[in-house]
Amino acid sequence: MIPWRTSLKLMFLIVVFSASATDINAPAIPPPTESNAAAVAAISRQMEVFSRDLEQLRLFMGVAKVSELDIGIRSDLPRDLYFQTLTLWQKTDRLMFEVVRTHSPAPSVPVGDIDMQDILPTLQQAHRLLRQIMGELKLAETTEMALVPLATDLFTAILNLNRQLDSLLERHFAPTDVYTEVTLAVGYAARLLAHYPDAIRIPAEPPFEPNKLPSDVYRRLIACLQSITRLFQALELPVLTVDIRQIDTTHLTPNDVFVVASLIVSQLDLLHKHLGIAKLPPQSIYPGLKFPAHSYQRAGILQAQLEQLECYASAHCSTPSGNIRHESDTPEK
Repeated sequence: MIPWRTSLKLMFLIVVFSASATDINAPAIPPPTESNAAAVAAISRQMEVFSRDLEQLRLFMGVAKVSELDIGIRSDLPRDLYFQTLTLWQKTDRLMFEVVRTHSPAPSVPVGDIDMQDILPTLQQAHRLLRQIMGELKLAETTEMALVPLATDLFTAILNLNRQLDSLLERHFAPTDVYTEVTLAVGYAARLLAHYPDAIRIPAEPPFEPNKLPSDVYRRLIACLQSITRLFQALELPVLTVDIRQIDTTHLTPNDVFVVASLIVSQLDLLHKHLGIAKLPPQSIYPGLKFPAHSYQRAGILQAQLEQLECYASAHCSTPSGNIRHESDTPEK
């Protein structure tokens, strides 16, 4: 008889690889193709145009230019670039509401695996919103400001665009946004844990600890992301890299913390697709005003969930104690 721990690991591996139809001996990241190279060039060009218009809008609004900040995460994977591009669209739409008082329909998320060709349409939609804002402000497109070639990789470039765009918002991405995104990640993790009868899908919320800063939430979410990278490595799936040894956390903002939370969602979304889970967790409703301490507490639930998933994938997990919650996929607000 196969030990239950081994069988659980086999179940995880079989489901993942049968769903993805991927040879475990294949390269982690597919070699670039001609179509991918064309997509990368088009994305790079669109980012340059977006950056030029964003700079013109920043000068018009009289907002100080924000410095770039390394948050210790690198990725050349399309799904990670896509989710950060989606965040750029969300911020542009929020700015449009602040200026024009209207929202636009959200871009449709790709059903299957995300590739480089999926990124450009969302980036173009965000740029169209930016142009609408400029038009509302009677700000004509300048021909004097030259396009500046990207000085970084695409992933770092989109993070920098997001950081600058956030500075133009009257309602910046705040701890409440971080809390909402972490709650979405908890919903994703709960559906993944539903594959294991002994798992605790929604662990008990850790005690509330007041007086937390964005840097505290960042460190706990980085621990969650590192847990995911180990899980992906065990499953031989491509994954981003995390190295925070040289990071200065004193200047982190909720916007930077939101980046980490959204990257966690993008990784869990990939696992959902590989496991063939069609039903996504519900989008979180507005939870009311939240502070970093609330996000830190909510991230504690996510950390416990990911530790369970990591245990099951490595076949080192003993049976979790406690009752399994079936009544909800997401914790109460």
